[in-house]
Amino acid sequence: MFGDQIVEVGHQRLPPATRTVLWVTGAFFALQMILDHATRGGVTYLFALRRSGLMSGMLWQPVTYMLLHGSILHILLNLLVVFMFGRELERILGARRFLLLYIGSGVIGGLGWVMMSGRGYCIGASGGVFGLIGMYAALFPNRPITLLLFFVLPITLRARLLAMILAGVSVVMMFGDGNVAHSAHLAGGLAGYWFGAQLLRQARRGSNRRLRKSLADVVGGAMRAARLRPRLRVEYHVPTDEVEAVAPSMAEVDRLLDKILRHGVGSLTLSERRTLEWASEQLRSQ
Repeated sequence: MFGDQIVEVGHQRLPPATRTVLWVTGAFFALQMILDHATRGGVTYLFALRRSGLMSGMLWQPVTYMLLHGSILHILLNLLVVFMFGRELERILGARRFLLLYIGSGVIGGLGWVMMSGRGYCIGASGGVFGLIGMYAALFPNRPITLLLFFVLPITLRARLLAMILAGVSVVMMFGDGNVAHSAHLAGGLAGYWFGAQLLRQARRGSNRRLRKSLADVVGGAMRAARLRPRLRVEYHVPTDEVEAVAPSMAEVDRLLDKILRHGVGSLTLSERRTLEWASEQLRSQ
């Protein structure tokens, strides 16, 4: 279903699974608006998540509710977060694992809403969206993220702090009135964070070599592309007599990947970047 094609977006590239989530969710929302008008809310009734629906055998609802939204602002906010966090996460996880994260967090978020609230019906992709935020906070806890508070005031927070604030707000708002499924946000975010923490633990122990290979390939490939792309030219002026033709050990590559996971790519020195470029070339040739 997902090939190797990628779509360029400015200086970033949109991976296929992220692109598919955006298009499918947007298309289904348009279809929902048209058919709900024609059927007096029949599509929302059939595909939204309801406790009574699950009890009557509508077992598709924990998935299909993610495709429904209550307003244009609702869907735009969710798709914006998918766009922001999905690109980098998919490049590290791969399309299949990324979709499992997104859909799995959404399903867990929906079931969490059923258990903790369950009044009326639940719609929206927020469970999966918060799962992406939770995963990002687990993999890159110290990565700074800039948001527009009230769409006007820019604030910068580290990823883990942002996730903690969102979780705290969800807990507080769960006990208030309103039509927002805060319990789905909380359950989805915790699911994403747990999943990310497990992957990170496996990667650091060396038991998840695939994740480490993916991370090394993504980072090395991105740095290699930055040097080769004319509009983003980055020159490395290193005297040839200072470059040793000695392959770094995998232990050194692992150390650099740990450094990226903790502090981001910007923390690497020039020699460390060259090491990961070499590792990326080796992984591509295997």
